[in-house]
Amino acid sequence: MISKKELLKDSLVCVILDRETLEKSMMLRTAEKALRGGADMIQLRDKRSSTIEVIETALALRRLTKRYGASLIINDRVDAAFAVDSDGVHIGRSDLSLKTCRELLGPGKIIGASAASLNDARRAKAIGADYIGVGPVFRTPIKASAKACGIGLLKKVRALRIPIMAIGGIDSCNISVLTESGFRSVAVIRAVLLSKDPLAATKKLKEAITI
Repeated sequence: MISKKELLKDSLVCVILDRETLEKSMMLRTAEKALRGGADMIQLRDKRSSTIEVIETALALRRLTKRYGASLIINDRVDAAFAVDSDGVHIGRSDLSLKTCRELLGPGKIIGASAASLNDARRAKAIGADYIGVGPVFRTPIKASAKACGIGLLKKVRALRIPIMAIGGIDSCNISVLTESGFRSVAVIRAVLLSKDPLAATKKLKEAITI
């Protein structure tokens, strides 16, 4: 069994299936294209649907990710993560506490936490996060009211010696800003979900990171 440390080390491109951005009918099709393009991790973010609907989608995604050797993370919905035995969860600052997530899921599951400041990151590490999603790195309409943190915050969080996943406005045009500073783990939404060719878009991001 692959450890969560190894899973995180190998998770260079995480594609977030955001229900606010993508129609439910397109979820699985887009996920498979992203996986074929080289996505290492799929994260399901669905704050609209019922628990049963989220679990149904998560089960189908679990089968897909296993087929392609990728990991599955569920955003916020710990009940769904538990039900489908996902690789872990990602929680925001207003979601269920990390301590409660750990008690429910156990020590072997990945728990990621969002951070928009160095203090957020320090707090997440102190309470046991396995990785920190730092952002938004660039301006993004997904979080229009949030100020871009830029590369500076990523560098500060790196000093905490915890795995980092950069997120927010990242695409093939600006990913070099990250790779040139040594950041090679990214989470994307629009760059893949709104692309005319999700497979090609994912492949381009993966190539930019692994060159």
